[in-house]
Formats: sequence, C-alpha cells, structure tokens
Amino acid sequence: MQAFPAQALLKWFSAEQRPLPWREAYNPYEVWVSEIMLQQTRVEQMLPYYERFLQKFPSVEALAQADEQAVLKAWEGLGYYSRARNFHAAAKRVVERFGGKLPMRLDDLLELPGLGPYTAAAVASIAFNKNHAVVDGNVVRVLSRFFARAGEAKDFQETAQQILPKGRARAFNQALMELGALVCVPQQPLCGQCPLNGECVARKQGMQEEFPERATKKRRPTKVFAAACVREPLLGAGSRDGLWLVKGENKLLGGLWGFPLVPFKPLADAKETLEKRFDREFGVQLTLHKELGRAEHDYTHFHQVIVLFEASAEGRKLVLASEKELARLPLSKVNQKLLKLSGAAISRRS
Repeated sequence: MQAFPAQALLKWFSAEQRPLPWREAYNPYEVWVSEIMLQQTRVEQMLPYYERFLQKFPSVEALAQADEQAVLKAWEGLGYYSRARNFHAAAKRVVERFGGKLPMRLDDLLELPGLGPYTAAAVASIAFNKNHAVVDGNVVRVLSRFFARAGEAKDFQETAQQILPKGRARAFNQALMELGALVCVPQQPLCGQCPLNGECVARKQGMQEEFPERATKKRRPTKVFAAACVREPLLGAGSRDGLWLVKGENKLLGGLWGFPLVPFKPLADAKETLEKRFDREFGVQLTLHKELGRAEHDYTHFHQVIVLFEASAEGRKLVLASEKELARLPLSKVNQKLLKLSGAAISRRS
C-alpha cells in the first residue's frame, strides 16, 4: 500500500482546523453531544442547537434526569428524533452503570443506545484519543482520491486503521474529516490547498472528480397526508382557543406532538372519505372545511406533503393544547410549518 503522509496532514490540521467549541477542552460529554448531533447533520447547521442543548443539559447527569419531552423540545428542528431519544436513554445508562462518566472502552460505548461502530469509534478517539479509525463520507472521499480506489466506508475501514498514527487518533481522525469538509470537497476540490496533493494518485492522473464513484440516487417517493386543524374554546379561558394535537408513537416521530394525520390521495379522496379515516384512526368524528394550506418536508426515504384542513369535531371532548402548552411541546419541522398555517388562518378569521 502506498505510504500516507500523516505528518503533513497533522501539520495542516494544526494550522487550519475550525475553532469548534468541543475542541477547546475535549470534554467527553461535549464531544459525545457533538457526535450525536452530527449524525445526518452538517456542522454549520448543528452549532446553534449544540450551544442551546449544552446550556439546558450541561452534563450527563442533567440529561439523564431530564424529562423526555424537554429533551425532544431542545432537539426540536434537528430532525431524526430517534437520536435524541437514544441519547437520553444512553445518558441514563451512563449514570446507572458508570457513575455519570462516559466510558473510554469501545466495547462499553457500543452498548449504549444510539452508538453504532462509527459513533463509538469517533467518541473513543476524539474524546479519549483511543486508537480507533473513523471513516465517514469525508474520509472516504479523501482516501478514495489519495489511493485512486473506489469503495464505500466499509472498504476503507482497514486502510484507515493502518495509516492511523498511534497516539494521534484524536487529531488524525478529525484532520481527515476536516480535509474532506473544507478542501477535498465533492466537486471542484481545492487541490492547490491540500497537504496531500503531491502524493495523491487521483490528482496525478487528473481524475479527482472520478473518485469516489457516485452511487445512482433513487428517487424518493412522495407521500401525501391530510391534517385536521381543530380549534375549540378552552374552559375558563375566555375566548381563547385550544388546538387539538396528538402525540406521535412511531419510530420516526415518537414523543413529538403534531396535527392528526391520515393518508390522502388528492385526486381520488373526497372529504367524506378523509372524515371516515380520521374516525377510524382517532375515534373522532370530524367535519372538514376549507383547505388552509400545505406543508412539505424531506425525510431520508420519502418526500412528505401535508394538506391542512380547517375542521370541527363532534361527539367527543378533545384534549386541547393552549398557547402556553404549545410553546413547550416538541414539534417536528413539518408540524411547525403547519402551526404557522393554522395561526395565519386564525389571524385572518379574527
């Protein structure tokens, strides 16, 4: 295997690394927070959430003692909410089994909810400088170009472990990821700024953009739903209305609150059909009125469209959320969009 210029990369990282907050002291809990948040989320996108989350839950103990609804509320907007639920469960386990101190051993980390091989290796190496290679999309791109070799993360794991300088895992893993994020970018890589450019095989061959091979993206299906906006006066609240929301129970949005939804085929389903679906799903007889608008959101495997209808309920007293409760309930991004639609409709009506 071609020799890898690890020292040149480490020197570059020492001079060019971004001043990210968890790099100030490498506090294990703060590193753990960053790695959980960086799953499926870019650094610049997660930083405001990171700062707010640590203000609210500054330690493993604080997170373990928190109510799940408070954790989800603090996570609101980051998406992939199973990360937050698993993180909360893992914090409880760290307190129970390890006295509130994040374990250093990879095997112990792998037993925590939400820590697969990649995240466990990242936490072990970055928080504790353990000699475990970390291979994400950025690392794949750097190594694929440097060695001019196609492959996925699993294909480069052994290579990354072999070139890892022992005792420098913290800096080396971050350096590879940083190089991929800032210089060895997917399109039009900045080869002139790269500390590896003299020995990069793909660059020598003028094939930088040929590696890694791009997988053909599958087209995401679109799923359409109807949502019901039911507002009723709150008892003892004068003329103020409460909003009917339901608590999610599925894996995707478990623990979050939102408007009640049913599947919807806009070209085929009449309002009467939707009303029967709401009755079957929620045991509530609704009358759907005008359409208030629609919201869209992209998930990993599908594109979601939700059409919001103004509605009234009959025959059952609903649990309604007041304005104060709405402020503390965790809502997904798409439900925040729906909430704005419903609020705009109320302001027009009043």
